[in-house]
Amino acid sequence: MKSTFKVLFYLKKGSEKKNGEVMIMARITIDGKLCQFSTKQSILPDSWNIAAGKAKGKDAGKINALLDDIKASLNNIYHEQQRRDNYVTAEKVKNEFLGHSEKHETVLTLFKKHNDDVKQLVGISKTIATYRKYEVTRRHLGKSTQSSPLNSEQFDPC
Repeated sequence: MKSTFKVLFYLKKGSEKKNGEVMIMARITIDGKLCQFSTKQSILPDSWNIAAGKAKGKDAGKINALLDDIKASLNNIYHEQQRRDNYVTAEKVKNEFLGHSEKHETVLTLFKKHNDDVKQLVGISKTIATYRKYEVTRRHLGKSTQSSPLNSEQFDPC
């Protein structure tokens, strides 16, 4: 299924700073559903080209370059999610861009991945005894978390 994807930059009216500048907002639209967020940049309204969604004037280069970078990043995220998940929403693109991860892994899942990596290194840079010790530790951790009220806790390294 073909979906539509668009990124638009606009000024947030009504949120004027003391120096007269207003925040530049980004709006992501996918299949008619939109999501918006602040670019953390501000500009005087007179220095904004509404039709182009870009800054104008002598100081426009830096802001426009940043907006182009944001747009390129959002575009890359959109295409990557479309390839990976085959289902993309504006909210998912925004969250990935802002670093808000949907995927949370448990400590046991991370430990299992670690042990799988160690297993691949047995005979190269790790011994079988090292791998077995990690497996014993993972099993003990699994048993202790089953009896703990925190057994459903998710690990978020950020």
